[in-house]
Amino acid sequence: MSLYSLINISSLVLKHESTSPDTIGVRQKPPGTPAMQPPSGSTLVLGSAGFIGSALCAHLARLGHHVIAFGRSETDGVVGEVTRIRGSIEDRHLLRDALARCSTIVHAASITTPGVSARDPSLEVLGNLLPLSRLLECAAEFPGRRIVYLSSGGAIYGDDAQNATESRTLRPRSYYGAGKAAAEAFLHACVATAGWSAVTLRPSNLYGPGQKVTKGFAIVPTIFDRAVDARPFQIWGDGSTLRDYCYIDDLIEAMTCALFAPLEKPFNCYNIASGQTASILELIEACQIASGRRIITEFHPARDVDVACVSPDPQLIVDELGWKARVDLASGLKRTWDWHQSLGSL
Repeated sequence: MSLYSLINISSLVLKHESTSPDTIGVRQKPPGTPAMQPPSGSTLVLGSAGFIGSALCAHLARLGHHVIAFGRSETDGVVGEVTRIRGSIEDRHLLRDALARCSTIVHAASITTPGVSARDPSLEVLGNLLPLSRLLECAAEFPGRRIVYLSSGGAIYGDDAQNATESRTLRPRSYYGAGKAAAEAFLHACVATAGWSAVTLRPSNLYGPGQKVTKGFAIVPTIFDRAVDARPFQIWGDGSTLRDYCYIDDLIEAMTCALFAPLEKPFNCYNIASGQTASILELIEACQIASGRRIITEFHPARDVDVACVSPDPQLIVDELGWKARVDLASGLKRTWDWHQSLGSL
């Protein structure tokens, strides 16, 4: 069966109450908009071993689409529709070989979090922007590619992240956010000079099965860890900061749309958000309900890098690509807790 047929079938079976991984697919666009077209080649996923990259690879493989999973943490080999290549973007031979075999690219690779680069901004340049520039150096050799870049829906807007639209002036207050803004500018220049098209996605706070705790990042699995080990969950400030929380399946749907939907412009930027915000204290309460366990909290002084509210407006991608988040916070947290608990039985 062709990928085009699989995508259409996936779109037809999507229902509001059906959100298992096997039914994640491409949204049907609003009436009167052009149909999604099948890609002509493989999708190259950079950062394929991470939380987002691994979920995307698995989803595309279920659709019958060939994926080239590329990264330092990969193991060379072929499993079903996924060809895994262990390597670095710095290896031009490997990178050019992968680009020759793909029509679409996903850049989900990053070595930093806002906390990691807070005291060492060079990490954003050397660890993220330099590898991206190596990829873009090859663009002229492989015209006609489409790249989807994972940016940030919070750090990139800074203090103006509440109800932010894509046209809002970027005012990052962290080096992480500044790095994302710079990467988007690099991609815009690539589109203008090398014949590629680009979609940058700015997701809000992501969570879901498969997400592992990293230092100062991934709040939901951190809270669930504290539900298990009964250690205090540290809150910076009074717990009133608001965040939009987006479930991983919803992001994967958005990425699939960004990869394969017709685009009216060569450069596109979309916020990805669920429209469901919660304060830190409200999130902890929701995690207690999902887990059935009490979570102890410990308060610390507020940090300069934290903004009061992160709730980007996703209306543009709703209007242009027909995407909309489907998983409510309570359901998403319960599924995440169930996955978290399943790890103990492995």
